[in-house]
Amino acid sequence: MFDNISKTPVFKGLKTSEIMQVLNEIHYQIRSYKPEDIIAFSGVECDNLFLLLEGSIRGELFNYNGRNIVVSEIDAPDTFAEAFLFADKNTLRINIVAKTDAKLLIIYKNDLLKLLNKNKRILDNYLNITSNRFVVLVEKIKFLMIKSVKAKLASYLLDLEKKNEDKASFSLGRTHKELSALFGITRPVITRNILELKKDCIIEIKNKQIKIIDREKLLLYLDLVETNKQKICKKE
Repeated sequence: MFDNISKTPVFKGLKTSEIMQVLNEIHYQIRSYKPEDIIAFSGVECDNLFLLLEGSIRGELFNYNGRNIVVSEIDAPDTFAEAFLFADKNTLRINIVAKTDAKLLIIYKNDLLKLLNKNKRILDNYLNITSNRFVVLVEKIKFLMIKSVKAKLASYLLDLEKKNEDKASFSLGRTHKELSALFGITRPVITRNILELKKDCIIEIKNKQIKIIDREKLLLYLDLVETNKQKICKKE
């Protein structure tokens, strides 16, 4: 267990013996969850820091149509809910749901304060975590601002291509159902738009692997190519 704890960003840089020592000085819980178990409900006050030791979780909210939208996905080892913990209004705005079997270490707010006051490394790590989470949130907002389904798919596929730049093709990474939750639209719409990209020879799909055939057309969905052309024209 301590091996997994040492891999979480909160305890980054600490030796196992140091982690054991600081945990012996505070109260904490270890909890296990099954897939689709609700870990924490929206609207509940957040008084704990959650360390994900094993598995994956997601944060989701429901829009006015009753459709769930995935706003974050986290894989172990990592933390979550740290941004709510010290807020004036510290109620969760999303449901936290287990995607897979998951094991969590839960540290109470007052005990976390003890750690932050006693250990500078843990304090630095915590500040780094919250700052990085803000950067991710900004990127998420930019993604949600994209209006068309094809533009969302273009952004998603280009990000995957960048992450797999050493490979000729890559996996979609999510089921169509998971993508529909991520994009906030229905699964049939996701499927139809992916098939249209294939039909238009923009992407190729073989054995559940995707290869981008025409990057420029994908970029056009994001208006990047057109913007670059306008900049070139102005320079000329």
